Amino acid sequence: MTPRAMLACCALAMGVLTAVGCGDAATVTSPSVTSPVTETFAGQFAVGGAAARSFSSASAGTATITLTQIGPPADVTIGIGIGIPQSDGSGCYLTQSVTAGAAAAPQLTAAVEAGTYCVRLFDTGALTSQVAFSVTIVRP
Repeated sequence: MTPRAMLACCALAMGVLTAVGCGDAATVTSPSVTSPVTETFAGQFAVGGAAARSFSSASAGTATITLTQIGPPADVTIGIGIGIPQSDGSGCYLTQSVTAGAAAAPQLTAAVEAGTYCVRLFDTGALTSQVAFSVTIVRP
């Protein structure tokens, strides 16, 4: 084989290897990031009563529960809990709970996986009349 033929053969081989190596380039995608979802739960409950609401988390992350309004009177405290809904839809099995009044900062923070959860508000014995409430739920 002449030097010229050998050079042509090497150039052809390099061209084939380059084309094969570049033909299967991997595409890198960044993971999708979902913004937290904020929802409001509002209503009323009576002395000795309770109120509950289910919510779903689309992914793992942190859920926060904030009692933003309660009353009258505005300084009353109630129980606030987060948990898992009962399978028959009749209530909420609480995994965490606190006694709190209305505030701007979350009273409950919980690590959650994708799935269904619930918030329950309840009278701890402090109510003397029916109260209105508003709760903000922030979830992944």
